[in-house]
Amino acid sequence: LYVVFEGTDNKKLKVNKTLLIITLFSIGTFSLNAQSISFDEAVDMALKNNLTIKNKLLVAEYQNKLKGTAYDLPQGNVLAEIGQINSNYFDTKLSISQSFSFPTIYSNQKKLLNENWNASVLSVSISELETKKAVSGVFYHLIILKEKEKMLLQADSLFTEFIAKANLRFEKGETTILEKTSAESQRGTIRLQLKMLQSDIEISQLQFQLLLNTTTKLEPKSEDFKVPLSAIIGDVSNHPNIKLLEQQVVIANANKQLEKSKLLPDITLGYFNQSIRGIGADDVLYNARNRFNGGQIGVGVPLFYKAQKARINAANEAVLIGENELEYGKLQLSTELQSALAKHDNNLELLSYFENTQLPNATLIYNTALQQFTAGEINYLEWTMLHNQALQIKSNYMDALKEFNDNCIQINFLINK
Repeated sequence: LYVVFEGTDNKKLKVNKTLLIITLFSIGTFSLNAQSISFDEAVDMALKNNLTIKNKLLVAEYQNKLKGTAYDLPQGNVLAEIGQINSNYFDTKLSISQSFSFPTIYSNQKKLLNENWNASVLSVSISELETKKAVSGVFYHLIILKEKEKMLLQADSLFTEFIAKANLRFEKGETTILEKTSAESQRGTIRLQLKMLQSDIEISQLQFQLLLNTTTKLEPKSEDFKVPLSAIIGDVSNHPNIKLLEQQVVIANANKQLEKSKLLPDITLGYFNQSIRGIGADDVLYNARNRFNGGQIGVGVPLFYKAQKARINAANEAVLIGENELEYGKLQLSTELQSALAKHDNNLELLSYFENTQLPNATLIYNTALQQFTAGEINYLEWTMLHNQALQIKSNYMDALKEFNDNCIQINFLINK
């Protein structure tokens, strides 16, 4: 608010009513040197640019690339032999062999890698939801901080004008030093509060830019100070945190199946080509140019499987751990949702009390006090007390509104909205 004082008498300051603009409870505009951004625009920008989300996408792509390692075969063996292999003649033998696990193992490995990739995709969804929650919190917090700043700036302007007039009156001996000192003290308190508030605004502004991953200063714009609450569904089963916990159980089961399949035998296939110099069983003389071929097949049977059995038992426990964490996660989110809904009812009641009773009273107190002060019916100290009372009601309303918004943001987060 802005008040212009003119003329004095020996008792009271007179106020030029035609230049008085009462805007204590109006919605102000933000600084002109910043670009405005709506809530939906801010969320879209954050989902597109946020570094945490980008990192989660990279992790998902990393897991996608790992799916190609499902059929990872060990190195093959190539052997060359020369010497008296079959007789006193020097013969040569070339062989190649390849070992691999039982096909079921590769199938289970592929399934496990696919499930790990699915988990990484769910992590992206969680990061997106958490980012939206963070953007919502900072967005509406900045709006409320800016409104509080506007109120303090208006009060500072008022007391600055009053001090200038009070100094003139004091110099003329028309008032005591108490009025002048009180006004200076009030302005000092307001400026200290304003400095602290502007520091909070700057910190929140930096947080906002970090979430949106931009160096451009952006000012939230909204026609309503209240966070819109989505239709409430009393079920948290669709929350990405629950989906991820369910996926962890799937991963644990897939890992258990993989460990069990490792008890299956390994398989080795081979091929060789060699010479057999001398007279063969068919009474034919063979030289080094005559080649003989053959194949090999082998099976690797686990003779000592105690360690692998231990891995299987550990995998069973991992499944149980995952199932317990899933149940606890569901219970935790359900409890948080019920608590938030109960708190929402209380917050609505408090806001209704402010909007229907306290704010109209504050407006009445402020306007009446101003009229009486202008008419000389109350002194400066009485007006200051009433002015501060009206200002405190507005500030308390803003605090209640912030708590209401924070709780609505939490509800939207819990119902995956």
